[in-house]
Amino acid sequence: MKSKAILQLAFFVTQFLCVPVVSGQNAFNPSELKEDFQLFRTALEEAHPGIYRFETKAAMDESFESIVKELDKPLSQQEFYKILNPVLAKIGCGHTKLMPSEDKGFMYYYNMETLFPLKLFLDKNKAYVRYSYDTKVKLEPGTEITAINGIAMGEIIEGLLNNLFSDGHNQTFKYYELNRYFNALFSNFYLEEGKAHNQFNITYKYRGKKGSMSLPSVSYQIVMEHDTAKQNSIPYQLEFKNGKTALLTIRTFWPDEEKYNFEAFLKETFTDINAKSIQNLILDLRGNEGGKDAFGALLLSYLVNAEFRYYDKLVLATNERFTFVEHAQLPEGYEQLRALITQTEDGEFRWEHNGNLAVQTPQENPFKGRVYVLIDGACFSVTSEFCAVANHLDRVSFIGEETGGGYYGNNSGAFAIVTFPNSKMKLGIPLMAYYTAVKDYEFTDRGIVPHYQVQPTIMGILSGKDEIMERTMKIINKG
Repeated sequence: MKSKAILQLAFFVTQFLCVPVVSGQNAFNPSELKEDFQLFRTALEEAHPGIYRFETKAAMDESFESIVKELDKPLSQQEFYKILNPVLAKIGCGHTKLMPSEDKGFMYYYNMETLFPLKLFLDKNKAYVRYSYDTKVKLEPGTEITAINGIAMGEIIEGLLNNLFSDGHNQTFKYYELNRYFNALFSNFYLEEGKAHNQFNITYKYRGKKGSMSLPSVSYQIVMEHDTAKQNSIPYQLEFKNGKTALLTIRTFWPDEEKYNFEAFLKETFTDINAKSIQNLILDLRGNEGGKDAFGALLLSYLVNAEFRYYDKLVLATNERFTFVEHAQLPEGYEQLRALITQTEDGEFRWEHNGNLAVQTPQENPFKGRVYVLIDGACFSVTSEFCAVANHLDRVSFIGEETGGGYYGNNSGAFAIVTFPNSKMKLGIPLMAYYTAVKDYEFTDRGIVPHYQVQPTIMGILSGKDEIMERTMKIINKG
């Protein structure tokens, strides 16, 4: 996520993470469902600045009409969610979100007490066991899971990918989300609320042998306790690999500013790097989902020796008052801020009040050595903006996987949070389309494709190898 000039995104996260978990669900009648759907469509068409950025209006209209045909019978909230979500995903906006009325854990919406008990590594259409959340489950790490509850793993992966959000037609961000939240996603889309799911029946393969077994379910609390313990909370750090190479790791552009001062850290870091006459800088941005857009431009200013442009333009859908305001939480002071939206001669609505629209000035003593940027599908929002402009300036070499965020920008900034009157689900709509100051890239609907592509493998993960870092050191050592 990212912070923008109009509003911090903190309220958006808070709205969705600090309420009770979904339990029993009531069925909504067709008239209630259609009323909610009409608000869903109206809000997107009025407010989303990138609704037709990657899909034509005709294609989106057809998708919307397909929803109406399914609202002819009573549906639970989860059933309604499963109908709306894949159509919303077609927009190609990783910042757009549909959330249930009640939610305690991001992505974990339904059946939270009966989750799939294995942590999996998803690679294309295959799934491999990393570890189990239940110590009683005896499956060797690296075992391939071929089916769950009689559904082929390839079919499950394809179904979940169609329900995940990314910028344009990018796939690496979807796989990042899939690997991180598989247990939640499987429960949201493949388990029915209100039915017993105390065990899962799986088929598997290990070293050429096939088998099947039943696995006990686990709770959300168990999953989160296990996964949270594995996270590194330090937002950024500098290490020296040897006398010629430094490693700068930036895990987020949204640090806790009461504990960490990003501007001061960068100044001290590059002063130290230059003082030691470092020749190679490895910038590790893997897992960095974004943060404050100003921090992306600031980091780049330490790596270039000439002025550069960062954003080309910021576009909104309209400067008119939304018709759905009674159902929406809008940015503070939005009515007053609307007056600051300008309209170009060709009818485009612009927000001109962002520091990254100005020409950016390099630091007095920028780093002039070689820069190797490590990226993966989690590199999103601000992180992908930084990578796009750095690539356009031909300043760095990228190693790893395609970034999750779009090369030409994204839709984000301030949000409208729309609450449906009957189902009470919430729709988060980004209000600004960001266009990076880049051009002539081969992929208009993708992220930054690395110069050296390295795809992590299950064997590398299980053996504790950092395959992307190993490849980077080989490249540096070869000169």
